[in-house]
Amino acid sequence: MSVSGAVPQGDNHDATQEFIGKPPLDTAQQLRIRATHRGFTYQNLYAVGCLLRLRDAGAESLLVERDEDLEVVLPGRRLYLQVKTRKSCVLAWSDIRDALDQYRGVRAEHDADRRSGSPSLIVITNAQPGPDLLDRTVVVDWPSDVHLLYPGRPSEAEPWLPTPPPDLEAMMQWCTDEASNVRFASLRPRTLVEKLAARVQYASTGALGQGFVAADLAQLFEQFVQELQAFPESPHTYRPQKTDPELVGEQRVRLVVGHSGAGKTTWAADAAKRCSLPVTYCDVADGVSVDGLAESLAREVAARHLSDPAGTELPYGSSIDVLRAVHRRLEEAGIIVAVVLDNAHRVPVDGLRALIAALPTAQWVLLAHPWPDQPILETHLGVAPQVLPGWGVDTVVEVFAAEGCRADYATARRVITLTGGLPLYVGQAAVLARSQYGADVAEFCDAFGEGAHAMPTAQERILERAFAGLGETAKALAGLLALAEVPLKRDELQLLAAEVELASRSVNGRALRELAGLGLTQSFGDGHLKLHDAARLVVPQVLEGLAEETADRVQRTLCQIVEGDWDPQRRSRWMRLLGSTGQIGVLIALTEEEGFFERDYPREVRADLADTACDPASDPALRLDAHNALAAWAFNEGDMEALASHVHAMETIHRAGHPDFGPREAMLVASRQFRLYGPAVALTQLRRAFAEAHTQTPVPSRFDRGLRYEYAAALWEAGEYLEAGELAAGLIDTYMDHLGLTPPDVLLPVEVFLERCISHDTPDDFKRLADCFDLLVKVARKLDRMDFEPWALWAFKLYNASGAMRSAIDSGQDLADVECWSNPAGALKQLDSLLGAAQENNLLDMIVGIRSQRSLVLALTGDVPGARAEMETLARYDLTPSESDDIRHQSQLIEEIANSSSR
Repeated sequence: MSVSGAVPQGDNHDATQEFIGKPPLDTAQQLRIRATHRGFTYQNLYAVGCLLRLRDAGAESLLVERDEDLEVVLPGRRLYLQVKTRKSCVLAWSDIRDALDQYRGVRAEHDADRRSGSPSLIVITNAQPGPDLLDRTVVVDWPSDVHLLYPGRPSEAEPWLPTPPPDLEAMMQWCTDEASNVRFASLRPRTLVEKLAARVQYASTGALGQGFVAADLAQLFEQFVQELQAFPESPHTYRPQKTDPELVGEQRVRLVVGHSGAGKTTWAADAAKRCSLPVTYCDVADGVSVDGLAESLAREVAARHLSDPAGTELPYGSSIDVLRAVHRRLEEAGIIVAVVLDNAHRVPVDGLRALIAALPTAQWVLLAHPWPDQPILETHLGVAPQVLPGWGVDTVVEVFAAEGCRADYATARRVITLTGGLPLYVGQAAVLARSQYGADVAEFCDAFGEGAHAMPTAQERILERAFAGLGETAKALAGLLALAEVPLKRDELQLLAAEVELASRSVNGRALRELAGLGLTQSFGDGHLKLHDAARLVVPQVLEGLAEETADRVQRTLCQIVEGDWDPQRRSRWMRLLGSTGQIGVLIALTEEEGFFERDYPREVRADLADTACDPASDPALRLDAHNALAAWAFNEGDMEALASHVHAMETIHRAGHPDFGPREAMLVASRQFRLYGPAVALTQLRRAFAEAHTQTPVPSRFDRGLRYEYAAALWEAGEYLEAGELAAGLIDTYMDHLGLTPPDVLLPVEVFLERCISHDTPDDFKRLADCFDLLVKVARKLDRMDFEPWALWAFKLYNASGAMRSAIDSGQDLADVECWSNPAGALKQLDSLLGAAQENNLLDMIVGIRSQRSLVLALTGDVPGARAEMETLARYDLTPSESDDIRHQSQLIEEIANSSSR
């Protein structure tokens, strides 16, 4: 059929046009037909309106075309509905007289108890009652059980009945609007109305028992309760975060907060698989109303846990009421569910409270971005937010390995610092390292840390949006926290703020709350706070906008704040600030401490010392000490060429002389020469250098003791193990006498050694004594002797007391080597402690070695699968040649243990 005047094409065009365009032969008959059908359709639609409200009325059934047009059966009552439509605007007495006469017979049946319930006749019309009819309704003898219902006059006795609209079109619209309130309908409202009208007409023919039962309406309405949302599909291989919590805990509400990319939804999807409770997931759409969300939640919960027909019989009313009804059904069934509400920050706090109150027995898991109203919700619900900790180092290495990139432990930790360990950010970093930096993870970190990478990342886009919404004070404080890098107390941050004229505590307090509200800062239990690691990249460098004098003052203030703190992060930041503020003398003095090379030190320190060492304008004494430190680094890294270069530079500077040069400087030059000659097995040069330096060193003195130890260590490097051991044993006696120690003191706790070390005139000698015991252990190992446990114990305790953590861990590993065969459980505990010490002191290059040794001990305890899994994990790292050899050796021993235990 053509519409809008379009001309249809084809052979039947002329016939169709004639059929449509010609008027009927009998126009009066057509009007009668239209009026008849309009009347029946109005009546059918009114029946539809009654069906849509039938359950609200508490009715049992609706009958059509029986004793009246419509009959409604309610508990103890029966309504007879006579529907009258009139083309004119007036309903006359004559229009309803026959209906009242017929009703008298119906009433008689009820009075005789041949029909149950109390009857009422309700005349429903689309017209206004005429004057005569209205006058009759107010006389005394008008039946009290007969009522009129017309446009603008709702029923007082039965308020659930639709107030009749004035025409068919309005009746259709009323029904459509009402149908839109049907819970969980699968049909569009207009389609549902048309379907119901057809069913009413069909029932009017005598089909379907001429009635509709209220209990069957859900199916008739094509209501369905179906789970529409499920957890987003998890990755094929889920990689847990450092400490994945279970989905539900003791608290009824768990609030998990993190920026996009933190892996909240993926964690919840994985945790749901292990949850003992049935889980419902619902993602909050942007802009959804609380009512809409409540209905969505009701649908999801009912679909999963009330799937029987009773589950669809939910009441009408507000959406919160429906959710409460779902709760009551769950409670009756004894079902406790877990509800995961994703993007909960999109819901007003009052709305969240209402939802949680409507399902009081459910365990709630709210996943949210940080948002300003978060503290209000925490207060109202009495919950503390949880932050997923991000991926650990092993997982980061695994993710990069999957992209064909290998990273050592320190570089993987650096990735975590740059990305916060957030899964999305780490994954994208791995892709960029492969595609843009030839799989060189360290180069990627350098570029990413400096903002020199070419491809924008999700991390930057997400956090830049958060940062853009900050006020100027909050941005400035974020810049100061980024400059600090380490956690600061509020008073410490205030000192920095004062240097850039942000001195108002109240204003700064509000700005800090603003940063916290967007999740850009992290607070710690001891009162410290810091900028989130991942956010540091998007915060502009605060020093760039400051005058040179102000920038220097800010850095010096920060330097004073972190000075003297033995926390590895603060100490590292302090050392870098010494360089950037020109305090090279203080920095070089640090390198003279025995424990300096035993702890973590930032890479930038080497660059600062190299600049000083190569600067001819620098003081020769500073240059000598700078080369001395650089020589120690070169030796530790096995870079003999660099070592030789620094030793020759030291010799040249020492020969040139300096007023401050004395026994110390002679000992330093000779010690570095020993490190050059020993590994080269240049015994003649080694002995000559020792003899020459010995003549310049007073005896007894700390310089003489230090010189003799360095000489013994060089002999060990040269393979002269027995001579090295004899010298070390003699030195031990000397140091013991000097420090007032006796052999039984080895049983003293470390704390006692620490007190003596602190109070002694030459505390570094405790570390030197430990070096001598450690040298005896090395000699014993080279001679294939395993009786070194007492020496290793001395070394371990003395190293700990003197703060030489790198050597303390080495000695602890020696002790574990001895103990593992007789007491593997004790050795495992020892290695776990050493692993924690290495991580705490940021000695990242030691981690793989400790874990490799721990794997062997794990196998000795009987956990061969765990040992193999650990070795597989370590094999993903970018290993040094010695680490690779160690892992191969330990893996072979693990397999030997596995084979022997299977026999």
